[in-house]
Amino acid sequence: MTSYAAGVAALALAFAGAVAAPASADDIDTYYLDSVHGNDSAAGDSPATAWKTLAKASTADLEPGEKLMLSRGSTWSGQLAITKSGEADNPIVVDAYGTGARPVLKDDIEACLYLGGDHIEVYNLQIGVDQDQGRCSWAGIKVGGSNNVIEQNYITGAAAGVYIETSARYTSVTSNEFVNNNFMSKLTPQEENDNDDSGAFAMLVQGDDSNIGWNTITGSVAFSYDYEFDGAAVEIFMGSRNYVHHNLALDNDTFTELGTSRNDDGSTNDPDGTSGNVFEYNGIYGDRTRSGIVTRGPVKDDGEIETNGPVFGTVFRNNSMNLPNPDAEGVVCYASCTNAHFKLSQNIVVAAKKSAYADSTFTANDHNVFYGGQYQMTAGTANVRRDPKFDPSRPLRLLSGSPAIGLGVKKFNPVDLGGATVGGNGTIEAGAYEY
Repeated sequence: MTSYAAGVAALALAFAGAVAAPASADDIDTYYLDSVHGNDSAAGDSPATAWKTLAKASTADLEPGEKLMLSRGSTWSGQLAITKSGEADNPIVVDAYGTGARPVLKDDIEACLYLGGDHIEVYNLQIGVDQDQGRCSWAGIKVGGSNNVIEQNYITGAAAGVYIETSARYTSVTSNEFVNNNFMSKLTPQEENDNDDSGAFAMLVQGDDSNIGWNTITGSVAFSYDYEFDGAAVEIFMGSRNYVHHNLALDNDTFTELGTSRNDDGSTNDPDGTSGNVFEYNGIYGDRTRSGIVTRGPVKDDGEIETNGPVFGTVFRNNSMNLPNPDAEGVVCYASCTNAHFKLSQNIVVAAKKSAYADSTFTANDHNVFYGGQYQMTAGTANVRRDPKFDPSRPLRLLSGSPAIGLGVKKFNPVDLGGATVGGNGTIEAGAYEY
């Protein structure tokens, strides 16, 4: 994504003169943590002298380039907090060592892993458990710092598998497996409050400039008194310029919903607004999924202020969704939605109840395939309303004769969701997969 890459480059350039020379190998330490055989009184600098507790590891004076290695087969309850910072060329790394099952961090009411510093990279951990006893009951991983990487982890059981705070920028969440982040952080009967239930997010993004790609996301859905069910694969609330791409999402209540925060009088709690979020080459399907994307403008049909709007400049392109749930609505942009709020291009949208809904003021939709229930959107350019002919044996892949084949006119990304070259067969397809 151009804005993400350019932003990282600009940041690196700005600080190039201030960054110290990389430390030599002799100056860089690796520390080890083992919940079974460790000892906090030991040196911690080899598997044989590993520390034991998260409390000890959280107070480690980690320097740029240093590593904290967690023993496979170990399990810890509580929070691991990394508050020191690495550097662009010398990140602090948290990873697994040894053989066997991933190391497990579980059972904290705030976050099982907190990344408070900058330039921290996290690999190969299991964050949380998918059960009431021992889950990370708010966040699996909470990100407060910037330029942090979360990659190749298994994240489960939280209200927010990854929570990116408003203070965080340039977070990379890639190639992780999110499973059943289905806990509701707020769940109250309607007689107490009929619009406050919240939770079941694989990712809750309040920060800016995140790169969220190549993840598999399943089971972000939970019972709600207010909405029957709730949850999302990627919830963006007050975050801007986040790039969400090449994710495969199965049986999440919603793939994404976007919002900002305003009061009833129109004053804002989000000074820089919510804008410029881009979604491309994502695959969205499953019997439990009730929505693909929900976004909004500033004012409801009755003239009241939409307190979660407006959201500006959302781009949704080359995504595929197949939502057979009888309540499913594929694309929704409401509350005086206009072209300033949303752009929809080269997608395949199949949804049982409504394939698309937007206010009549929205016309920025082109080269999409819509199929299924009601279509309530002003006709755009070169859209097709026909069965896209998904392959029943390969979800969201296209069969011969699909109207999506060759419908695309612009190459937005070099590769599709399966890693195939876009345009490699001589045509550009609508949807997340080339034919």
